Amino acid sequence: MFSRSRIAAFLLLAAAGLTPELRAEPVKKQDALRIKASSGDAEAAFYLGNEYFYGENRPQNYTLAAYWYQKAALKGIPEAQFNYASCLETGRGIKINLADAFAWYKKASEQNFAPASFRVARFLATGLSGESGSILLYPDPETALKLLEKLVRQQYAPAEIELAAMKMGKNRSAEDHRQAFSLLTQAAARPDCPPEALRMLADCHFSGIGCKQDRKKAVELLKSASDKGDAEASAKLGFLYEYGNTVPTDLRQANACYRKAAEAGHPMAQYKYAEALAEGAFPGKNLNDAFPWYQKSAAAGCPQALFQLGVFYYDGTGVRQDKRRAAQFFFHAAKTGFVRAQYNLACLFEEGIVNGKPDREAAFYWFKQAAQNGDVTAQKRVAECYLNGTGVERSLSQAEKWLLMAAQNGDMDARRLLLEIQRSGPSGPSIFNP
Repeated sequence: MFSRSRIAAFLLLAAAGLTPELRAEPVKKQDALRIKASSGDAEAAFYLGNEYFYGENRPQNYTLAAYWYQKAALKGIPEAQFNYASCLETGRGIKINLADAFAWYKKASEQNFAPASFRVARFLATGLSGESGSILLYPDPETALKLLEKLVRQQYAPAEIELAAMKMGKNRSAEDHRQAFSLLTQAAARPDCPPEALRMLADCHFSGIGCKQDRKKAVELLKSASDKGDAEASAKLGFLYEYGNTVPTDLRQANACYRKAAEAGHPMAQYKYAEALAEGAFPGKNLNDAFPWYQKSAAAGCPQALFQLGVFYYDGTGVRQDKRRAAQFFFHAAKTGFVRAQYNLACLFEEGIVNGKPDREAAFYWFKQAAQNGDVTAQKRVAECYLNGTGVERSLSQAEKWLLMAAQNGDMDARRLLLEIQRSGPSGPSIFNP
């Protein structure tokens, strides 16, 4: 087996992009390491993979790196199994295959290779889904917890934060919360403490998770984490300054925090920074400067940014009006459960903007999604659909149900319609065809 010093540099691989399918290396130049690897030497294959991956002693080539990692992995070397799994997970040198990645991480984990056990635990905590939505691996959080606890006992530092995060959950016991606080306190006491641990410890103090609530201490820890580059800590500080929570309201400081977090890649902070730019909070800046930040936030899946871009394209604000493109942004925001986007999308289906002609069934579906998420106007629209059989089979009882809900939430038109139904008897009135 290899010494720690020889393998330390090769434990984690960076993530990004797709490359061509795995293929054998064309023979152009023979060298001692490649000759040994080609003859079946597992250690040589592993180190040859590293040289190709990092571009050391030969041109960088992720495809060949994955090829040689696989050769060494098949010989049972856990470090190679881990690196090959990482290639499969990130798509470096080979097509992404999460199921196979998990299988190879598991093989390395079974040989007590800590980084692989850590990846297995993370997969088990969340489960795995295929591109079609099929379940590749069902979540098993309890097994994940046991693996992480074992890694913590082995003093594998990354497992501390992951275990603390799981034990901080709302549905965890008070004892779990105390253990999470203890783990994070231990991590924070070390000179090399990652900023993430400081930010999570701030969350504990802010909400009283495993400790007595101390929001001033939480702010101190957030500032420390922010100073060390934690984007989420900067974004949380921005929120506190914006709303005067624990600290005095200071919009200038809030916007500075949002900007710092946005530049570090935090999606919600990118949206908040875009909002500040659009509102003129930064001298000489306007919507033109804000637009790229809305786009970055939307690309990262922030529903607020997706919705706002939809509004811009619908109204033609700062861009050429394009209602169909607006519908696309509303659709992506609606899928996240963003209620206002769901309602707007329903209206666009009803108007025929999305498909070039009215789609009442789709409109009803999205009205109902918004209604179930509490939108009062959508609740009334669902009732109208049931009352008139628009996009759904007519049902007076369902219409009454949704009108009552809207009326109880303050919609006066819904209250009026409900009274009309009650006065009209079993047949009920028709909203659009009196």
